Amino acid sequence: MSIVEPAKVGGTRDDGSTILLPEVETVIKNVRTEAEYDDDNAAQADVDDPDTDTTADDIQRHVTLRVLKGVGGEGASG
Repeated sequence: MSIVEPAKVGGTRDDGSTILLPEVETVIKNVRTEAEYDDDNAAQADVDDPDTDTTADDIQRHVTLRVLKGVGGEGASG
């Protein structure tokens, strides 16, 4: 399961232009089992579970930034 944080306005520059923060998609996954976790806590629980052989080295975080997504039409590509 991926965690998606939507694009948002991060503030305003001195010249009045808007600072846009990109949409961020994060996938947390076990590279050995291919299992995807809902969040960091679920991944850590798997590492801490004595009934699994999952280690911290098995956990991978893949982050995608969508910088042209825009907010309410601002910054969107064509």
